[in-house]
Amino acid sequence: MGNLFISIFVVVVILGGPLTIYLLINALNSAWGKPHIRFVKSDIVEGGKNLLALLITWDEELEAEVSRVKCEFYELVRGGRSNIFSFTFEDKSAKKRSFLLPMKLTDDVYKMLTDSAVDNSARGVNQSYVMVEIENPQGETLRQKIPKKKIQEALLSNPVAVAKEIEALAPLAPDSWSLLTRVFPWRAAAAVAVEAAPAPKGHAKKASPDAPREAVNFLVTKVWIEPGCIVCDACENEAPLVFQVLPDTCIVRDAAPLDDGAAIKAAAEGCP
Repeated sequence: MGNLFISIFVVVVILGGPLTIYLLINALNSAWGKPHIRFVKSDIVEGGKNLLALLITWDEELEAEVSRVKCEFYELVRGGRSNIFSFTFEDKSAKKRSFLLPMKLTDDVYKMLTDSAVDNSARGVNQSYVMVEIENPQGETLRQKIPKKKIQEALLSNPVAVAKEIEALAPLAPDSWSLLTRVFPWRAAAAVAVEAAPAPKGHAKKASPDAPREAVNFLVTKVWIEPGCIVCDACENEAPLVFQVLPDTCIVRDAAPLDDGAAIKAAAEGCP
């Protein structure tokens, strides 16, 4: 039986040629060559409910290191919601082995990730997902798309049992500078601020979509370019002091000022 299996395998590889080898390498890399990410139900109860947790694991022989975990939630239906939050580990506390991260989310964010979607429909759930990104200290990232249905299934199962080779972290709240976003929310906020401010003498009050961006109160501490830039100019148009579009990609300018958080946020949200 073993010889038969080997013979079939050899024939498939020969007939399939390079494509078969490529698919085989991809399958092996997916199984053992990179960290795996999934949502699980932790055994920590706060506010009458088990905390939702991220379980990030990799083979011990793989020398991985995680300095930041970012979650981007998207609900792709009419009136759908979105949210971005992250957990950052300082350089000395970067995770060098598999770990479980219980998340202290606000009620609104927890509901967004676990309810039956804004339209209370199966379609809404099926059209919702979280893009989880893990980053190492060198700025290299790995992204994994997790359907909302997988989160719901995790919460219906038993709390995860943590193996001794997995580091169980204390519950963490998202970074204070995480962004809870919709498309260009700062424009409306800035316009409202201008309406409330006294107009200069001889000028009528007027709300403008290009109103002063300092009306938005959050701090940007890090800016980067993700792979796949299509040089659409959106980022440079929004924040020309921070981004520079080159013929084949975009870069963050040297010593780029990060004090105009709204412009940087608009650039990120305008990127296709």
